[in-house]
Amino acid sequence: MEEKYGGIWFSVEEDGAAKIVSEEYIPSVQKLHVIYHQENGTFLPFSFVLKQDHQWRLPIWSQENQKAMMPTFGSAKEYLKSYADIHT
Repeated sequence: MEEKYGGIWFSVEEDGAAKIVSEEYIPSVQKLHVIYHQENGTFLPFSFVLKQDHQWRLPIWSQENQKAMMPTFGSAKEYLKSYADIHT
């Protein structure tokens, strides 16, 4: 757990089997896009939004999309771009 872009960040892939290869904070819509690379070669794109939680002083980064597995880094970036276009 750490503070990131004004919110509390809990790593989604806590088992260490996946590493963050891309992180983009979009301040205009307060979203955080993160792409993980798994050991099996696939990519996991996630979109996070800030949400209030009564247990924490700061808001928390909460995953807003379903887990999706992409074959390439490019397809993961395109997924997040399309997701942002639809959900903003």
